Amino acid sequence: MTGPDVVGVGALNLDYLARVVLPPALERGVEHSVGAGTVADVLGSTDYEVALGGSAFTTIHTMARAGSGLRLGYVGVAGWVPPGGLSAVAALDAYGTDRRFVFSDDRMGGVCVSVMHEGERTLLTHAGANTALADHLDAHFDEVVAYLGSARLIHVTSFLDERTPGRLLAVLRAVKATSPQTLISCDPGHVWCVDRTDEIDGMLRLSDYLLLNRRERRELTDPPAQAVLVVKQPDGIDVNGTFIAQTPLTESEIVDATGAGDVFAAGLLLELAVDPARLVAGCERGLRLARLKLSGAAGSPDGRG
Repeated sequence: MTGPDVVGVGALNLDYLARVVLPPALERGVEHSVGAGTVADVLGSTDYEVALGGSAFTTIHTMARAGSGLRLGYVGVAGWVPPGGLSAVAALDAYGTDRRFVFSDDRMGGVCVSVMHEGERTLLTHAGANTALADHLDAHFDEVVAYLGSARLIHVTSFLDERTPGRLLAVLRAVKATSPQTLISCDPGHVWCVDRTDEIDGMLRLSDYLLLNRRERRELTDPPAQAVLVVKQPDGIDVNGTFIAQTPLTESEIVDATGAGDVFAAGLLLELAVDPARLVAGCERGLRLARLKLSGAAGSPDGRG
């Protein structure tokens, strides 16, 4: 069997798009790891919409909906879903994404509350069942390494527990040792850029592409020299010093910013999976998809379906 073209490795969450005033002590525009009680308190005091989420999931699901013909896969942990609830597993199946290494867990799945305020998106994330990935990687280490090593490209996003980064680093090191031609794209997010452990740093230094927003780039003071830095900005993309400009949407034109960066990553990876030389074309495609997502364009492959 031919291996997958792109495999996502990341959390599987339910995203709650909330309209709430955040406590003043919380920094705006970044991701915060919180307990289940905080999530319950926030959701109990406001209206919200619910969607499937997780950064790598949104990227891979957007790619699948684009109908590119690429072979896609996912590695992660799917938590308990209430009857009639949204299921990441069902969404992966609907578009033919390989989920042989999406493990099941009886605990509540991850939850991410997304709050928009004055154009900035603040995330309150409870890891839930995603914390079980470390144990699953230990139990299926060789199989996961072989699977990821058969891919052309792996897209990794952050986990917020203490154990998973170390186990994931061991897996990715084994992949690079046995399959050096497999490329790694990493979107570390705010938490991994600010709270860099030795394990997180090891993953960044294995990465061929690092996808960052402006704030994350400022926090990442010593990025690995070998990685292509793709820095997302409202007015365009900086790719290792080359700027690809776009006219930013006004605040009144932005309908939904949740996951726009992940949708950009989908456009980029759709091109890189075909030919790594298509970096600029990938950024341009990512900008177009992200713009559709931001503007709420009907029928755009935004990872919601």
